[in-house]
Amino acid sequence: MRRRSKKGSLVLELSVACFFMLVFALLSVHSAVAVFGAYINDRACRDACRAAAQASTLDEAHTLVYAVLKNHASGSFLTAPKIVGNIEYQDYGGKPSPNVSPYVKLSTSLDANLPFQPLAFFGQDFKDGKIVF
Repeated sequence: MRRRSKKGSLVLELSVACFFMLVFALLSVHSAVAVFGAYINDRACRDACRAAAQASTLDEAHTLVYAVLKNHASGSFLTAPKIVGNIEYQDYGGKPSPNVSPYVKLSTSLDANLPFQPLAFFGQDFKDGKIVF
C-alpha cells in the first residue's frame, strides 16, 4: 500500500482559510457601518430634541434643530441626518397644568452606504444602494 503525499493539503487549507477571513472581514465592516449609522441617527435625534426643548417658540425650535443637525454631518458612509415629518412642539402656551409636561417630538433619518450591498441586516431593504435608519 502506497502512502499518500500531503504536500498539497497545506495550500488547500490556506486558500480556504483566506477565503473565510475575507468573508468575515466584509461582514465586520458591513455590520460596523450599520451599527454606527444607527448610533449616529439616535444621537442626532436626541440632541435635536434637547435643543428644541430650550426654545420658547416653534420657529426658534426649528432653527435650533437644523443647527444641531448641521453639526452632525458625518463622513463617507453616512449622510447628514434629516428631519422626517413635522416637529411637534407642545408647551401648552407657556402655562402647563400641574398634571401635564411640555414636550418636543421629532424623528430623524439618515442613509448609510453599505460597502457590501448584497447583505441586509434587520430586515432593511436597499434603496439606491443605501440603507435608511
